[in-house]
Amino acid sequence: MTTSGENTPREGAVQNWIEDNRDSLAEHLLELIEIETPTDNPDTFDRFFDRLGSDLRAAGLETSRIPGDETGGRLEAWSPARAETGEIQLLIGHADTVWPLGTIEERPPTIREDVLEGPGALDMKGGLTQLTFALRALAELAVDPALPVHVLVSSDEEVGSPESKPRVVELAKRANRVFVLEPASGPEGKIKVARKSVGHFTVRITGEAAHAGLEPEEGASATEELGTVIHRLHELTDVETGVTVNVGEVEAGLRSNVVAPEARAEVDVRAPTEEAAAAVEEQIRTLEPTTPGTELTVEGGFGRPPMEPTPDNRLLWERVRAVGRHLGLELEGTRSGGASDGNDASQHAPTIDGFGAVGDGAHETYEYVDLGALADRVALLAACLCDDPLPPDPEQELEADS
Repeated sequence: MTTSGENTPREGAVQNWIEDNRDSLAEHLLELIEIETPTDNPDTFDRFFDRLGSDLRAAGLETSRIPGDETGGRLEAWSPARAETGEIQLLIGHADTVWPLGTIEERPPTIREDVLEGPGALDMKGGLTQLTFALRALAELAVDPALPVHVLVSSDEEVGSPESKPRVVELAKRANRVFVLEPASGPEGKIKVARKSVGHFTVRITGEAAHAGLEPEEGASATEELGTVIHRLHELTDVETGVTVNVGEVEAGLRSNVVAPEARAEVDVRAPTEEAAAAVEEQIRTLEPTTPGTELTVEGGFGRPPMEPTPDNRLLWERVRAVGRHLGLELEGTRSGGASDGNDASQHAPTIDGFGAVGDGAHETYEYVDLGALADRVALLAACLCDDPLPPDPEQELEADS
């Protein structure tokens, strides 16, 4: 394991290679952006995965294209020397974006100075470019990673990874460490060392319809109860502990002159730990109606577990920071309120997230990647892939470093 703040000859060679290929880095990202890949258009991924697969094979990996049932499937790539059951280091990315077909024509990607702006640039074709160039650098410099590499790039992450999640978990169980190439946090480029659990609940209320003018007393208003429920749900937010509850979508009633017989609320819930998630879920599920004549039911639950700062994850983060110092990078960590495949992978292996491109505006019209920072992150990923494997007992190394 490298621990000093001085650059090694290998790391210096990687940085020099990247500097020599900076123009190609921007060109590659631009080409990936121009191949549109909306999550809900599975057919668009064939061309994209053909391109990315060719890039990864050129970097010395073997590849396999796995079709999806209702999604665009996934691309996997791995070191040729990888054993079927041996330990690996897993790199996770996704090719799907939130942008509909035709967005490129409306807002063509542009490069100005050291910034590339375009739909999907940050989330996360910048991370896929970073992956490609890190592996290319190692291959062309004849540097072997410390462990066999396995790459998984999905097409359904933006909708919760319904088809790719089982494979993410399967591979994570074999991994010594996992690097998730989601965008870094904010233009400062903070690494995501923890993520909240994310839940979605639907609260349904049934009442009794009645004419609002002639016999309102015969009805039971689901809308009235909905108002009470919204207030009670929002009271569950606790900023200090990191639990947030938000009623983001509601539907109620038939028309203004009818006492509402039905109402519905869609609820987003975030929690930093399994314990906090279980507690807030229990509070939501035990809600009781207070408006006479109404009934209340709760559906849904937490879809992704939290990525917590476990000893394994903390050790990986300390390793990444040490590698960053060798490269002249002073990295900062943060907790993210969003979820990714890292939430699931971290249940089975040491995981670092937000390890991808630096920029701002993910899912926004001004989405961009900082090309200078992207070059730094290519070097960081390449160097981390060559760092010593993590030990079985992280506490021992953490104590030694403290």
